[in-house]
Amino acid sequence: MKQLTAQGALAVVGLCIALLLPGVLHSQEEQEPPLMDWVGESPHWEPGQEFSAVVGSTWIGSRECLYCHEEYKLDFLSTAHARSLHKAEISLDRQGCEACHGAGGGHQMLRSRGAIFAFDWEDPEHETGICLRCHEWLTTSREWERTSHARASLRCSDCHDPHQSHDSGMRFLLLADVNELCISCHMTTAEDFRGFSHHPVQVDPANEPDGGVLNCTDCHEVHSGHGPAMLTQRKIKNLCLSCHIDKGGPFKFSHMSVDDALGESCMNCHAAHGTGNPALTLMDGRSLCLQCHTERSEHNSPSTCWTTGCHHAMHGSNNDPFLRF
Repeated sequence: MKQLTAQGALAVVGLCIALLLPGVLHSQEEQEPPLMDWVGESPHWEPGQEFSAVVGSTWIGSRECLYCHEEYKLDFLSTAHARSLHKAEISLDRQGCEACHGAGGGHQMLRSRGAIFAFDWEDPEHETGICLRCHEWLTTSREWERTSHARASLRCSDCHDPHQSHDSGMRFLLLADVNELCISCHMTTAEDFRGFSHHPVQVDPANEPDGGVLNCTDCHEVHSGHGPAMLTQRKIKNLCLSCHIDKGGPFKFSHMSVDDALGESCMNCHAAHGTGNPALTLMDGRSLCLQCHTERSEHNSPSTCWTTGCHHAMHGSNNDPFLRF
């Protein structure tokens, strides 16, 4: 066997190093894992995992957040959200900025919005889930998911500004007056409130200086509620009687149309928001009564059944089965 030349020996050594080096590097990578593990779109925390958009992110406190995001400083420190700061009994994942955006260490290091929960990047369900971590007293995830608002993909931030100051005059961190917010989506309902007869909800402050006795939220629970209209009470009749208590009896002779078992009770005769007829009635004159009392179509009445001195007690009577007095 011929003796290797110096040049050949160097080639053999180089080949051995080339073959061994990947194994050495791989071993080093296993021993030194990445400082921070990127785990995809947020939020994706699981039970026992830190509330953060990246695994291993550390808590830095709102002071560090506001050092860069100075534009939020004055407003945020005046909100109810800032009251959690510096309270030892409140866990770090429920304090200040990081209560909503997650542990900020990854964001501070990577300078990436993907390393925190950026609400304008989240889908509505994820955003709501973050809010309900603290606001579970207001509604549950299941209750919210059943609402018309949730089905319309409404976000908490569509109505609330989490950084807003109380100096704005808006309660509950709302973006605007509660009725103004409602009619910004429910524009058809806003037109009903401009009818000849309507509930005293102010939708046009310039032309209704005496309005505003009621708010939409007096009848509708915007975070849970019952049925597609998200009413504060399950039965329409009970909701109406919370204000119109004199119309509820008890009566010896009740008007059947007010009975919950027959259609929509009060809504059989009245519009909920407003109408062009007196007393929020669905129709004017005898037409309203003739919806049910078709056999009385030839009954002579010059105006309305209840203004001619006949059936005056239209909701119920303790004296007469025909509701005449």
